Amino acid sequence: MDNHSPPKLYLCQVNETVSCGACCGLYNVADPSRSALLERLARRTARFAKTPRTEDGIEAFRQAIEGWTPEDRPFPQFHHCPFLGLIGSGHTRVGCLLHPDAPGNGGHDLRYLSYYGAQACRSYFCPSTGALPVRFGQILQTILEDWYFYGLIITEHQLVRAIFEVLEEKVGRMIGPEDFRPDREASACLLELLDVKRSWPYRRANASGLCHFPFENGLYSRPPVSWPGAYRPRQSYQIIFRELESGFRSEEELHRAEKLLDDHVDRIADHLASFRRSTA
Repeated sequence: MDNHSPPKLYLCQVNETVSCGACCGLYNVADPSRSALLERLARRTARFAKTPRTEDGIEAFRQAIEGWTPEDRPFPQFHHCPFLGLIGSGHTRVGCLLHPDAPGNGGHDLRYLSYYGAQACRSYFCPSTGALPVRFGQILQTILEDWYFYGLIITEHQLVRAIFEVLEEKVGRMIGPEDFRPDREASACLLELLDVKRSWPYRRANASGLCHFPFENGLYSRPPVSWPGAYRPRQSYQIIFRELESGFRSEEELHRAEKLLDDHVDRIADHLASFRRSTA
């Protein structure tokens, strides 16, 4: 599937609290913490609500927003769109302030005033829409309840796919959203595993951090892991370690990282097995 084909599973706007703005550079800022992003988005949204919907008014808004936040970004050649804001009836998810459905736009598509232009914003779909199996995307949409973490993880299709394939190998079958309803213990354990995206203790010192480049044009490819010795983990773990931007100082540290993942996977598999037995 090319980047302009309709996706098998729509990933961008999911529900009132879950959405993704990663391809618009949401996390490509000096401080990508949830609190800092929420404050930034709320301030933009409030200011845009008072902005005249004219080309001059919107251009003045853009200049003001970009002037507020001069900063060194993790990926200098990756645009951070100043028209990202909070949308929905309660401003509970991230989205485009120029979209025709956004309040105050009167159904007019103003995205032609954005950096990428209206055509790109309307038709582009990120690599995850084609590379991530639908069932894996559905699992994420089932267990994630917040735009911030959803956007961080849904575009990490290589990381997510490797994690889920390890889990499927462990349980000996395909998994799907029916295994991870919000009230099940396996769901909480899976969230803890996915949170290694934010909390990974073996991230190398010069890593980009939480933000990642969600495109696959070779501009900011993640480098291979520099292994500390002759030992190599299984292929799926090599992918996970690379996508987490790992840096290991010793084989002992590498083995500790493997055990950390193994423990998470074992807990999820145990809960899935226990639930199946209880409903058999």
